[in-house]
Amino acid sequence: MKKLFILFALISVHAFPQSDIPVSNNFTWNGEISIAVNPNDPSNLVAAWMKLTTFTIVTIGISHSNDYGNTWSNPVYMPHFSNSYTSADPTLITSSDGTFYFAYIDFNGTTNASGGVFVTHSSDGGDSWSTPAQAIDASFAPDIPIDRPWLAIDNSNGPYNGKLYLVTKSIKEATMTHHIYIIRSNDHGLSWDTPRILDNVLPVGGTANTMGVPCVSSNGSLYVNYLSFDISLSLYVRDVFMRSNDGGQTFIPGIIANLPYNSVIPPADSLFQYSYHIAANPDDSNNLIHLITDRRDGDWDIWYNVSQDGGNTWSATSRLNDDPIGNGIGQDMCWGGFSSNGSYAALWRDRRDGSGGQTSDYRIYGTLSLDKGLSFSPNFALSQTLAPLTVPVTGNDFLGTCLSDSLINGVWSDKRTGLNQEYFNKRSFQSVSGTQNLTNAKDPWIIPSVIQSGFADINSVLLKENPSYTINIYDLPGRIVLHQSNNFHIVLSSLPRGMYILCFISGTRRIYQRFILE
Repeated sequence: MKKLFILFALISVHAFPQSDIPVSNNFTWNGEISIAVNPNDPSNLVAAWMKLTTFTIVTIGISHSNDYGNTWSNPVYMPHFSNSYTSADPTLITSSDGTFYFAYIDFNGTTNASGGVFVTHSSDGGDSWSTPAQAIDASFAPDIPIDRPWLAIDNSNGPYNGKLYLVTKSIKEATMTHHIYIIRSNDHGLSWDTPRILDNVLPVGGTANTMGVPCVSSNGSLYVNYLSFDISLSLYVRDVFMRSNDGGQTFIPGIIANLPYNSVIPPADSLFQYSYHIAANPDDSNNLIHLITDRRDGDWDIWYNVSQDGGNTWSATSRLNDDPIGNGIGQDMCWGGFSSNGSYAALWRDRRDGSGGQTSDYRIYGTLSLDKGLSFSPNFALSQTLAPLTVPVTGNDFLGTCLSDSLINGVWSDKRTGLNQEYFNKRSFQSVSGTQNLTNAKDPWIIPSVIQSGFADINSVLLKENPSYTINIYDLPGRIVLHQSNNFHIVLSSLPRGMYILCFISGTRRIYQRFILE
């Protein structure tokens, strides 16, 4: 036990603060990076990204780390299957035995399509990779269904354990109607079944360029999230999912939310990257968390929904970034993920620390939930250097995050050097949420867990231990609704009934407590 404590302390020290760590570290353009962590060795990470080799040809670089991302190996570059092909859209996942799986596009980039999506794997932590196998051919359908080839794997130890799922979409240049496709493999990606259109029940309809995001719960249920707009079914764009409980044989449709009018239509200036993501809790088969970039409050923010019953019902859509509402500062390009012990983190691109409004320099920001999305920590800056805005163009549409049981790992692209490069940074859970855990029963009670609307006094033990302190109270979307210093008497009568998070801050010590105001 002592050795484990020392190891965690060392991880925490080296996890925050630290400078952003270059991953690509070259002299050309790089973009769209993905990351995965070995579930059996949190020091082992693999990252994959797009690298420009000529004016029109992009290849995929893969690098690995065996020291928690502090250093990265020289990249391995995936081969092209034809001299005329270019690559895109890397995606990485890991199986429960520590095998890394990696998918990417390699095709000729024309409407007379050839090439497709290829999948390879590594059983040695990213040192070497198998010969890539083709999962879907670009010419399979007229809409060229090879874009955004996101991978998911069943790690449930159930009847479909080890099954790989690949979800793709029509390329954006294809004529309407666009579709979401699913392809499956039962032999570790060596061969793949015939692709199927997934959106027959909840059609994509008039929504162009929508992608399908897959995840698999700990009981083996497969979920694929995407946007649907079919006026015969709804006047609203809908945030939907398909669920399969039988290894992808049959699917049950579900709806996360109806989206407000014009909330997800990209602005004319194209400064923002619209995105969404869904993740399943490996420690609770009923828990799912969904992210979406949305401008319902006037500027672009990151929003979330939570399901605690396997997707049957979802919470109201709530705001995740905690800067002031409607301040003209945009957030976009979101991604999220769970650790094996059920902690969840989300990352996104955030302009709040710059000085130019929507066109400002940005950092990568994030937040952490230790209680299945019931509450989130105050937002934190993952990246340590402001980077000039990169307007979303083909090749700069997403970032990546993955969690071990104590670390949030993130990768992204920025052009702080004048060229688009890939960077990595990490934060320990302890550095985000302080020395106390939201769900730790041994924490001192700061105030009662249920309070009648009115007032409450801070625990006197804390006052003796911490004579100088600050109190912040957050609502569930993460907004500060009360702030005071060195005053043990908290007046709550102005707050509406509901659940809140109280944060007691004294020096480097932070204690978080949920409470209900009745």
